[in-house]
Amino acid sequence: MKPPTEPTKDDCCNSGCNPCIFDVYDTHLKLYEKYLNQDCACDSYNVTDYGISQLEYRKFYLYHIIQISDQQKMLFFQKSKQYSQKVSWKPGDHFLIKHTSDNDISCTRAYTPIKLKINSDGPLDYDFLIVIKKYSNGLVSNYLFHLNIGQETAWRGPYGSYNVEPNKFSKIIMLAQGTGVAPFVSIIQNILNNDEDMTRIILYYCCQDLNEILFRDELYEFNSYWNFSYKIFLSNTSEESYMNKKYNEPLVNSKFNVLELDYLKSHSNNQYLLCGSVQFMKEYEVVLKNGSYSDHIILF
Repeated sequence: MKPPTEPTKDDCCNSGCNPCIFDVYDTHLKLYEKYLNQDCACDSYNVTDYGISQLEYRKFYLYHIIQISDQQKMLFFQKSKQYSQKVSWKPGDHFLIKHTSDNDISCTRAYTPIKLKINSDGPLDYDFLIVIKKYSNGLVSNYLFHLNIGQETAWRGPYGSYNVEPNKFSKIIMLAQGTGVAPFVSIIQNILNNDEDMTRIILYYCCQDLNEILFRDELYEFNSYWNFSYKIFLSNTSEESYMNKKYNEPLVNSKFNVLELDYLKSHSNNQYLLCGSVQFMKEYEVVLKNGSYSDHIILF
């Protein structure tokens, strides 16, 4: 077992990750110390190999790009050939990417890895994809948005504290805003692919307009399962929303109203997952707590 590499201050993204890179290092260091104290030479304290390191950056190359809108892209990454282990993660986990600007400013940002079956002139052989939205002052988002196929990137992970526990909750109710739907996709996939899991999933997804709906086809397909339902709320209404609507697609031409939650049968055994802007999550966390909907509230 190799000793863990101690992270630097630059390795911390300062965005309140759970667990923090320094917490991960402490955990790995304790495992390594236990390993050294063993009389045998076995590697019984080795950590899980996810095909990507939690403490060291590994190279991944941009393999494919799908343009979603003027501000959004889906980026597909493939690991360097020197790593043979399959890349894996738990539903809801995130990876961290590191970017150093031309003036030597280092910055890290968290993105949710996703694996989907996507055919684009044939099956895509990739390790994970992310969805990005370009922000005018976003150093990392602009860097990723302007990447070219074949360019090298540096990633580490996975990180995350969420665990899918089959049948623990009656319902899992998800509130997502924009790209915040990304961590929920793999959680939904995991539950729907488990025939023994009877948990009902309800997704409320808030977008500005039709062009900003992410994973639209996947959500529409998920809706064929008995235990999944969803609504997409479009804050900027237009006739285009009706013209391009799929059959029975649950598009709502208005902002999300918390009264939607009152239509659900209140149950102490429901879990609420929130992901979006900081303001979005704080606002609805307060609403859920004040409304006594549930004590099981998780922010991504």
